[in-house]
Amino acid sequence: MNSIQHILISCILFAYVPACNSFVISQQQSASSSSSSSSSASLQSIISSHHATATTTTTTLSVSSITSPKDIVISTTDDDARSQFGTKDYWDELYQGRGDFPAEEYSWYFGWEGYGKLVKEHIVSKDCEILIPGIGNDGILLDLLRNGYNRLTATDYSEHAIERQKDLVSYEYSEDAVELMPMDARQMEGDWTGRFDAVLEKGAFDAIYLSGDGNLEQSVKEIERVLKPGGVLLSVSGVVPDELRKEVFREWEWVRDGSHELKAGCFVLKRPAKR
Repeated sequence: MNSIQHILISCILFAYVPACNSFVISQQQSASSSSSSSSSASLQSIISSHHATATTTTTTLSVSSITSPKDIVISTTDDDARSQFGTKDYWDELYQGRGDFPAEEYSWYFGWEGYGKLVKEHIVSKDCEILIPGIGNDGILLDLLRNGYNRLTATDYSEHAIERQKDLVSYEYSEDAVELMPMDARQMEGDWTGRFDAVLEKGAFDAIYLSGDGNLEQSVKEIERVLKPGGVLLSVSGVVPDELRKEVFREWEWVRDGSHELKAGCFVLKRPAKR
């Protein structure tokens, strides 16, 4: 794979998901299949066209507009996806070993060396309750566990991603070291309101954005609901258009703006204390 293909793929991939979960290739890894090359070419037009038009489809949402997650109606089809990277089928196939990238473990965008310093700086207490939506097959959980964080919950809308994570964690830790749940980041548990001190997503927002209009807005709304007032969101993202990100997080405190970083931006935001 040449350098131009690396750049093209780096502009679009994520993992979550589930999820954070899922898309730029780490410098230490490369996709070897020929399908990766064809995917990078097809994604070039998606990046340019959707970055130009995203602000025209922004949906304004507030936490108070929906009183319960049960009121949320979400699409269960991929009909409106902007690309294959926004479809559940794509990620299900990947996590079962039939995709463009390794199924067992893959560090999307970059590993702990790229974002670990920010985690330690902004999620200081190791006893903070942390949610990782769209976990995919990224090694985030192992990174956090190795660094002493011990109250971790991870979700993904692909049950196959959850199985991959169970395998990864079991190599070094007991089964109950983390809470793993198949779940859509657009509609999380009703009793999670105000539960988490921090949310860490790595590519999940990118895949959710690519899944169709309104989905990113809905997932941000849910993230805001489950975070405690003043809670921290650490987002590693390279696909969500800047103007759309500014709109959906317009009332949040921007602690760190990663818009001008090359591979993917590391954003740190704080949930509004009051709504």
